[in-house]
Amino acid sequence: MAGGIEANGTFTLATGLGRARVHLGSVIIERSGDVWVRTIEETPEFIEGLRSSFTSAITSVGPGKARQFGTSTRTRKTTGTTRSTSTKKLPRHFPPVGSQPSIEWIHLERLSVDRTYQRSTENEPSRRLIASIAAKFDWRLCAPLVVSRRSDDSLTIIDGQHRWMAASQRDDIPQLPCCIFRYQDLQEEARMFIVANRARRPMNRLDDYFAAVAAADEDALELQQVVTDAGLRIARNTSSTAWQPGEIAFTAAIANSIRRFGPAITSAALTNMAEAFPNQKLSHGGAIFGGLVKIMSHPAPDFDPDRLVTALQSRTADQWGECTTGLKGGDTRAAALHDAIMRAYAEQSMGT
Repeated sequence: MAGGIEANGTFTLATGLGRARVHLGSVIIERSGDVWVRTIEETPEFIEGLRSSFTSAITSVGPGKARQFGTSTRTRKTTGTTRSTSTKKLPRHFPPVGSQPSIEWIHLERLSVDRTYQRSTENEPSRRLIASIAAKFDWRLCAPLVVSRRSDDSLTIIDGQHRWMAASQRDDIPQLPCCIFRYQDLQEEARMFIVANRARRPMNRLDDYFAAVAAADEDALELQQVVTDAGLRIARNTSSTAWQPGEIAFTAAIANSIRRFGPAITSAALTNMAEAFPNQKLSHGGAIFGGLVKIMSHPAPDFDPDRLVTALQSRTADQWGECTTGLKGGDTRAAALHDAIMRAYAEQSMGT
Protein backbone atom coordinates (compact mmCIF):
# COMPACT_ATOMS: atom_id res chain seq x y z
CA MET A 1 0.00 0.00 0.00
CA ALA A 2 1.11 3.55 -0.77
CA GLY A 3 -0.33 5.50 2.15
CA GLY A 4 -3.23 4.78 4.44
CA ILE A 5 -6.91 4.06 3.96
CA GLU A 6 -9.07 7.08 3.07
CA ALA A 7 -12.29 7.93 4.88
CA ASN A 8 -14.31 6.45 2.00
CA GLY A 9 -12.49 3.12 2.32
CA THR A 10 -10.22 3.50 -0.70
CA PHE A 11 -6.44 3.20 -0.72
CA THR A 12 -3.62 3.24 -3.26
CA LEU A 13 -1.27 0.47 -4.34
CA ALA A 14 2.17 0.98 -5.82
CA THR A 15 2.26 -0.97 -9.12
CA GLY A 16 4.80 -1.24 -11.88
CA LEU A 17 2.78 1.27 -13.90
CA GLY A 18 2.38 3.80 -11.08
CA ARG A 19 -0.15 4.17 -8.30
CA ALA A 20 -3.61 2.65 -8.64
CA ARG A 21 -6.61 3.55 -6.51
CA VAL A 22 -8.45 0.57 -4.98
CA HIS A 23 -12.18 1.02 -4.35
CA LEU A 24 -14.58 -1.19 -2.44
CA GLY A 25 -15.38 -4.14 -4.67
CA SER A 26 -12.14 -3.91 -6.64
CA VAL A 27 -10.13 -7.07 -7.33
CA ILE A 28 -6.36 -7.08 -6.79
CA ILE A 29 -4.40 -9.51 -8.97
CA GLU A 30 -0.74 -10.33 -8.29
CA ARG A 31 1.56 -12.51 -10.37
CA SER A 32 5.34 -12.81 -10.12
CA GLY A 33 5.54 -9.54 -8.21
CA ASP A 34 3.36 -7.56 -10.65
CA VAL A 35 0.12 -6.10 -9.31
CA TRP A 36 -3.06 -5.06 -11.13
CA VAL A 37 -6.38 -3.60 -9.96
CA ARG A 38 -9.54 -4.42 -11.88
CA THR A 39 -13.30 -4.28 -11.39
CA ILE A 40 -15.17 -7.54 -10.81
CA GLU A 41 -16.59 -7.41 -14.35
CA GLU A 42 -13.14 -6.97 -15.94
CA THR A 43 -11.40 -9.64 -13.85
CA PRO A 44 -12.28 -12.89 -15.74
CA GLU A 45 -11.20 -11.53 -19.12
CA PHE A 46 -8.04 -9.99 -17.63
CA ILE A 47 -7.02 -13.24 -15.93
CA GLU A 48 -7.63 -15.16 -19.14
CA GLY A 49 -5.34 -12.70 -20.91
CA LEU A 50 -2.68 -13.25 -18.27
CA ARG A 51 -2.91 -17.00 -18.76
CA SER A 52 -2.48 -16.60 -22.50
CA SER A 53 0.51 -14.29 -22.12
CA PHE A 54 2.26 -16.72 -19.76
CA THR A 55 1.57 -19.84 -21.87
CA SER A 56 4.89 -21.46 -22.83
CA ALA A 57 5.69 -21.52 -26.51
CA ILE A 58 5.63 -24.94 -28.17
CA THR A 59 9.25 -25.86 -28.86
CA SER A 60 8.79 -29.43 -30.07
CA VAL A 61 6.21 -30.74 -32.47
CA GLY A 62 5.32 -34.40 -32.62
CA PRO A 63 4.59 -36.46 -35.73
CA GLY A 64 1.63 -35.25 -37.69
CA LYS A 65 1.44 -31.91 -35.85
CA ALA A 66 3.79 -29.84 -37.94
CA ARG A 67 1.07 -28.64 -40.33
CA GLN A 68 -1.32 -27.94 -37.45
CA PHE A 69 1.10 -25.58 -35.74
CA GLY A 70 2.60 -24.21 -38.95
CA THR A 71 6.21 -25.07 -38.07
CA SER A 72 7.01 -27.54 -40.83
CA THR A 73 10.46 -27.10 -42.34
CA ARG A 74 9.68 -29.25 -45.35
CA THR A 75 9.53 -27.57 -48.72
CA ARG A 76 6.20 -28.07 -50.44
CA LYS A 77 6.30 -28.64 -54.18
CA THR A 78 3.81 -26.56 -56.12
CA THR A 79 2.75 -26.75 -59.70
CA GLY A 80 1.33 -24.14 -61.98
CA THR A 81 1.18 -20.48 -61.01
CA THR A 82 3.00 -19.53 -57.85
CA ARG A 83 1.47 -16.96 -55.52
CA SER A 84 3.63 -14.48 -53.69
CA THR A 85 2.56 -13.39 -50.25
CA SER A 86 3.65 -10.22 -48.52
CA THR A 87 3.54 -9.47 -44.84
CA LYS A 88 1.75 -6.25 -44.00
CA LYS A 89 4.12 -4.03 -42.09
CA LEU A 90 2.81 -2.14 -39.11
CA PRO A 91 3.48 1.62 -39.10
CA ARG A 92 6.57 2.62 -37.16
CA HIS A 93 6.01 4.83 -34.12
CA PHE A 94 8.29 6.60 -31.71
CA PRO A 95 8.37 5.08 -28.21
CA PRO A 96 5.85 6.57 -25.75
CA VAL A 97 7.15 9.55 -23.78
CA GLY A 98 6.82 9.72 -20.00
CA SER A 99 5.45 7.18 -17.57
CA GLN A 100 1.88 5.93 -17.34
CA PRO A 101 -0.33 7.87 -14.91
CA SER A 102 -2.23 6.62 -11.90
CA ILE A 103 -6.00 7.01 -11.99
CA GLU A 104 -7.30 8.21 -8.63
CA TRP A 105 -10.33 9.85 -7.03
CA ILE A 106 -9.01 12.99 -5.33
CA HIS A 107 -10.83 15.16 -2.78
CA LEU A 108 -11.39 18.66 -4.13
CA GLU A 109 -9.55 20.44 -1.31
CA ARG A 110 -6.33 18.59 -2.20
CA LEU A 111 -6.30 20.06 -5.70
CA SER A 112 -4.99 23.48 -6.74
CA VAL A 113 -3.96 25.43 -9.86
CA ASP A 114 -0.71 27.24 -10.62
CA ARG A 115 -1.52 30.76 -11.79
CA THR A 116 1.90 31.19 -13.39
CA TYR A 117 0.70 29.31 -16.47
CA GLN A 118 -2.95 28.36 -15.89
CA ARG A 119 -5.67 30.39 -17.63
CA SER A 120 -7.45 33.06 -15.61
CA THR A 121 -11.08 32.40 -14.72
CA GLU A 122 -11.67 36.02 -13.69
CA ASN A 123 -13.67 36.82 -16.79
CA GLU A 124 -17.32 36.61 -17.75
CA PRO A 125 -17.07 33.65 -20.21
CA SER A 126 -15.26 31.51 -17.61
CA ARG A 127 -17.69 32.48 -14.86
CA ARG A 128 -20.63 31.54 -17.09
CA LEU A 129 -19.02 28.22 -18.02
CA ILE A 130 -18.29 27.31 -14.39
CA ALA A 131 -21.81 28.27 -13.30
CA SER A 132 -23.30 26.24 -16.16
CA ILE A 133 -21.28 23.11 -15.30
CA ALA A 134 -22.13 23.48 -11.61
CA ALA A 135 -25.86 23.99 -12.24
CA LYS A 136 -26.21 20.94 -14.47
CA PHE A 137 -23.28 18.73 -13.47
CA ASP A 138 -23.22 15.59 -15.60
CA TRP A 139 -20.85 12.75 -14.68
CA ARG A 140 -21.12 11.49 -18.27
CA LEU A 141 -19.29 14.63 -19.41
CA CYS A 142 -16.74 14.70 -16.59
CA ALA A 143 -13.52 13.31 -18.03
CA PRO A 144 -10.66 12.79 -15.54
CA LEU A 145 -8.66 15.90 -14.71
CA VAL A 146 -4.99 15.94 -15.76
CA VAL A 147 -3.02 16.53 -12.57
CA SER A 148 0.65 16.91 -11.65
CA ARG A 149 1.94 15.29 -8.45
CA ARG A 150 4.84 17.48 -7.39
CA SER A 151 7.83 16.49 -5.28
CA ASP A 152 6.10 17.78 -2.13
CA ASP A 153 3.11 15.52 -2.96
CA SER A 154 0.88 18.51 -3.77
CA LEU A 155 -1.58 18.03 -6.64
CA THR A 156 -1.72 20.74 -9.32
CA ILE A 157 -4.33 20.76 -12.10
CA ILE A 158 -2.94 20.90 -15.63
CA ASP A 159 -6.26 20.48 -17.41
CA GLY A 160 -9.75 20.59 -15.90
CA GLN A 161 -9.83 23.61 -13.64
CA HIS A 162 -13.34 24.63 -14.80
CA ARG A 163 -14.72 21.21 -13.83
CA TRP A 164 -12.91 21.41 -10.48
CA MET A 165 -14.20 24.92 -9.71
CA ALA A 166 -17.72 23.94 -10.74
CA ALA A 167 -17.69 20.86 -8.49
CA SER A 168 -16.35 23.02 -5.65
CA GLN A 169 -19.50 25.16 -5.85
CA ARG A 170 -21.64 22.13 -4.99
CA ASP A 171 -21.91 20.22 -1.72
CA ASP A 172 -22.62 16.78 -3.20
CA ILE A 173 -19.37 16.21 -5.15
CA PRO A 174 -16.50 15.72 -2.68
CA GLN A 175 -13.99 14.27 -5.17
CA LEU A 176 -13.20 14.01 -8.88
CA PRO A 177 -11.40 11.41 -11.03
CA CYS A 178 -7.84 12.43 -11.91
CA CYS A 179 -5.05 11.19 -14.19
CA ILE A 180 -1.99 11.89 -12.06
CA PHE A 181 1.42 12.35 -13.66
CA ARG A 182 4.85 13.22 -12.36
CA TYR A 183 6.62 15.99 -14.27
CA GLN A 184 10.23 17.09 -13.95
CA ASP A 185 9.49 20.70 -13.01
CA LEU A 186 7.11 23.63 -13.48
CA GLN A 187 8.45 24.25 -16.99
CA GLU A 188 7.42 20.76 -18.09
CA GLU A 189 4.00 21.26 -16.48
CA ALA A 190 3.56 24.48 -18.46
CA ARG A 191 4.60 22.76 -21.70
CA MET A 192 2.07 19.99 -21.09
CA PHE A 193 -0.60 22.64 -20.42
CA ILE A 194 0.16 24.24 -23.79
CA VAL A 195 0.15 20.90 -25.62
CA ALA A 196 -3.12 19.79 -23.97
CA ASN A 197 -4.91 22.96 -25.04
CA ARG A 198 -3.41 23.38 -28.52
CA ALA A 199 -4.00 19.73 -29.41
CA ARG A 200 -7.77 20.05 -29.05
CA ARG A 201 -9.63 20.07 -32.36
CA PRO A 202 -12.72 22.23 -31.95
CA MET A 203 -15.95 21.03 -33.48
CA ASN A 204 -16.78 22.74 -36.74
CA ARG A 205 -20.31 23.89 -37.48
CA LEU A 206 -21.17 20.79 -39.52
CA ASP A 207 -19.89 18.38 -36.84
CA ASP A 208 -22.00 20.29 -34.34
CA TYR A 209 -25.07 20.12 -36.59
CA PHE A 210 -24.88 16.37 -37.28
CA ALA A 211 -24.23 15.63 -33.60
CA ALA A 212 -27.28 17.74 -32.69
CA VAL A 213 -29.42 15.85 -35.22
CA ALA A 214 -28.25 12.52 -33.80
CA ALA A 215 -29.13 13.81 -30.32
CA ALA A 216 -32.66 14.67 -31.55
CA ASP A 217 -32.17 18.38 -30.82
CA GLU A 218 -35.42 20.14 -31.80
CA ASP A 219 -33.74 23.10 -33.52
CA ALA A 220 -31.42 20.85 -35.52
CA LEU A 221 -34.29 18.59 -36.59
CA GLU A 222 -36.33 21.60 -37.70
CA LEU A 223 -33.37 22.88 -39.72
CA GLN A 224 -32.93 19.46 -41.30
CA GLN A 225 -36.63 19.32 -42.24
CA VAL A 226 -36.57 22.78 -43.84
CA VAL A 227 -33.50 21.94 -45.92
CA THR A 228 -34.82 18.53 -46.98
CA ASP A 229 -38.23 19.91 -47.94
CA ALA A 230 -36.51 22.46 -50.17
CA GLY A 231 -34.77 19.65 -52.07
CA LEU A 232 -31.29 20.30 -50.66
CA ARG A 233 -29.07 18.52 -48.14
CA ILE A 234 -26.40 19.49 -45.63
CA ALA A 235 -22.83 18.75 -46.71
CA ARG A 236 -20.69 16.55 -44.47
CA ASN A 237 -17.46 18.36 -45.31
CA THR A 238 -16.66 22.01 -44.64
CA SER A 239 -14.45 22.22 -47.75
CA SER A 240 -16.47 23.47 -50.73
CA THR A 241 -14.22 21.52 -53.12
CA ALA A 242 -15.74 18.30 -51.75
CA TRP A 243 -19.37 19.41 -52.09
CA GLN A 244 -21.75 17.82 -54.55
CA PRO A 245 -24.55 19.66 -56.38
CA GLY A 246 -27.42 20.35 -54.01
CA GLU A 247 -25.21 20.31 -50.89
CA ILE A 248 -25.01 23.36 -48.63
CA ALA A 249 -23.11 24.12 -45.44
CA PHE A 250 -24.37 27.46 -44.12
CA THR A 251 -26.23 25.92 -41.17
CA ALA A 252 -25.68 28.96 -38.91
CA ALA A 253 -27.28 31.31 -41.46
CA ILE A 254 -30.27 28.96 -41.87
CA ALA A 255 -30.74 28.65 -38.11
CA ASN A 256 -30.56 32.43 -37.73
CA SER A 257 -33.12 32.91 -40.52
CA ILE A 258 -35.53 30.45 -38.89
CA ARG A 259 -35.23 32.32 -35.59
CA ARG A 260 -35.69 35.79 -37.13
CA PHE A 261 -38.11 35.22 -39.98
CA GLY A 262 -39.57 31.77 -39.42
CA PRO A 263 -39.41 28.51 -41.37
CA ALA A 264 -41.70 29.70 -44.22
CA ILE A 265 -39.38 32.47 -45.48
CA THR A 266 -36.31 30.32 -44.86
CA SER A 267 -37.82 27.42 -46.81
CA ALA A 268 -38.84 29.72 -49.68
CA ALA A 269 -35.28 31.05 -50.06
CA LEU A 270 -33.83 27.53 -50.07
CA THR A 271 -36.48 26.26 -52.50
CA ASN A 272 -35.68 29.09 -54.93
CA MET A 273 -32.02 28.08 -54.84
CA ALA A 274 -32.84 24.43 -55.48
CA GLU A 275 -35.09 25.33 -58.43
CA ALA A 276 -32.77 27.93 -59.95
CA PHE A 277 -29.50 25.98 -59.69
CA PRO A 278 -30.20 22.27 -60.23
CA ASN A 279 -27.07 20.14 -60.71
CA GLN A 280 -24.83 23.08 -59.75
CA LYS A 281 -22.31 23.24 -56.95
CA LEU A 282 -23.38 25.94 -54.50
CA SER A 283 -19.96 27.22 -53.43
CA HIS A 284 -21.43 30.71 -52.84
CA GLY A 285 -24.71 29.40 -51.47
CA GLY A 286 -24.44 31.25 -48.17
CA ALA A 287 -24.27 34.67 -49.82
CA ILE A 288 -27.05 33.83 -52.29
CA PHE A 289 -29.23 32.58 -49.44
CA GLY A 290 -28.56 35.75 -47.45
CA GLY A 291 -29.59 37.92 -50.40
CA LEU A 292 -32.79 35.92 -50.97
CA VAL A 293 -33.77 36.12 -47.30
CA LYS A 294 -33.35 39.91 -47.43
CA ILE A 295 -35.63 40.02 -50.47
CA MET A 296 -38.32 37.71 -49.14
CA SER A 297 -38.41 39.10 -45.61
CA HIS A 298 -39.26 42.59 -46.96
CA PRO A 299 -40.98 42.01 -50.33
CA ALA A 300 -42.47 44.78 -52.44
CA PRO A 301 -46.31 44.86 -52.67
CA ASP A 302 -46.25 43.52 -56.25
CA PHE A 303 -43.46 40.97 -55.63
CA ASP A 304 -43.67 37.92 -57.96
CA PRO A 305 -41.86 34.78 -56.64
CA ASP A 306 -41.95 33.10 -60.08
CA ARG A 307 -40.20 36.06 -61.67
CA LEU A 308 -37.55 35.85 -58.96
CA VAL A 309 -36.69 32.28 -59.97
CA THR A 310 -36.41 33.38 -63.61
CA ALA A 311 -34.10 36.21 -62.54
CA LEU A 312 -31.92 33.77 -60.61
CA GLN A 313 -31.68 31.48 -63.63
CA SER A 314 -30.23 34.31 -65.71
CA ARG A 315 -26.82 33.44 -64.20
CA THR A 316 -25.14 30.38 -62.74
CA ALA A 317 -24.55 30.08 -59.02
CA ASP A 318 -20.84 30.77 -59.53
CA GLN A 319 -21.61 33.90 -61.58
CA TRP A 320 -23.81 35.20 -58.78
CA GLY A 321 -20.97 34.48 -56.40
CA GLU A 322 -18.69 36.78 -58.42
CA CYS A 323 -20.80 39.69 -57.16
CA THR A 324 -19.18 39.22 -53.74
CA THR A 325 -15.55 39.21 -54.94
CA GLY A 326 -13.39 41.20 -52.53
CA LEU A 327 -16.20 41.67 -50.01
CA LYS A 328 -15.87 40.54 -46.39
CA GLY A 329 -18.57 39.79 -43.86
CA GLY A 330 -21.74 37.78 -44.30
CA ASP A 331 -24.05 40.80 -44.16
CA THR A 332 -21.97 42.72 -46.71
CA ARG A 333 -22.02 39.81 -49.18
CA ALA A 334 -25.73 39.21 -48.62
CA ALA A 335 -26.46 42.90 -49.30
CA ALA A 336 -24.43 42.76 -52.52
CA LEU A 337 -26.39 39.69 -53.69
CA HIS A 338 -29.69 41.34 -52.72
CA ASP A 339 -28.91 44.34 -54.93
CA ALA A 340 -27.63 42.22 -57.85
CA ILE A 341 -30.63 39.84 -57.77
CA MET A 342 -33.11 42.72 -57.58
CA ARG A 343 -31.47 44.37 -60.62
CA ALA A 344 -31.95 41.13 -62.56
CA TYR A 345 -35.52 40.91 -61.22
CA ALA A 346 -36.21 44.46 -62.48
CA GLU A 347 -34.77 43.58 -65.89
CA GLN A 348 -37.15 40.61 -66.06
CA SER A 349 -40.03 42.96 -65.27
CA MET A 350 -39.01 45.34 -68.03
CA GLY A 351 -38.70 42.46 -70.47
CA THR A 352 -42.28 41.43 -69.84
